[in-house]
Amino acid sequence: MDHYKTLIFDLGNVLISFSHEKMYAQLARLCEMPTAAIKELFQESRVGMQYERGLVSSAEIHSLLQETSGKDLSYTEVLEAGSDIFTPRPDMVDLIKTLKKQGYHLLLLSNTNEAHYQFIDKQFGLFDLFHHLILSFEIGAVKPERAIFEEVLKHAHCPPHACYYTDDIPEYVQAAEKWGIKGHVFQSPALLLEDLHRNRII
Repeated sequence: MDHYKTLIFDLGNVLISFSHEKMYAQLARLCEMPTAAIKELFQESRVGMQYERGLVSSAEIHSLLQETSGKDLSYTEVLEAGSDIFTPRPDMVDLIKTLKKQGYHLLLLSNTNEAHYQFIDKQFGLFDLFHHLILSFEIGAVKPERAIFEEVLKHAHCPPHACYYTDDIPEYVQAAEKWGIKGHVFQSPALLLEDLHRNRII
């Protein structure tokens, strides 16, 4: 069926590879703390999730790491250690450019934080390819919550059945499908391309 108008892409591990483990290790070196302690700080205390919701600022993350490590840390170095964890996927960027040329309305939907957004924007210039960005830290909600998908549909400019969404996390794809959005669990660019052909998107 040739009816898709809006294509929605996840960011992490779809358009760009990343490693939380690298982030924990880099922050641990900077703070002179065990990697496990940094990981626990972000995961067990849920500060990482609060940061993605926009409930905690970059300045507060910096203060927290200074307080926890007992060290006087450079704000810039903290942000760099926490953000220099991304590897672009040129084949996916090329695909987005092709789809844009074909006239699709392109949305980016990501659970991300302020520092990661700013780093990727500065380093890779990915975001200019999209008509609108739906970012968790700006919305105050994360996938798979209702509020973030309501925001998606607000900017889709078409009914849910005319939207196609790919994400590497099955739970998020299932959440989108409950809204009537066609979903694809991303595993590789080749399999995504097959599905785009199957749905006559490309």
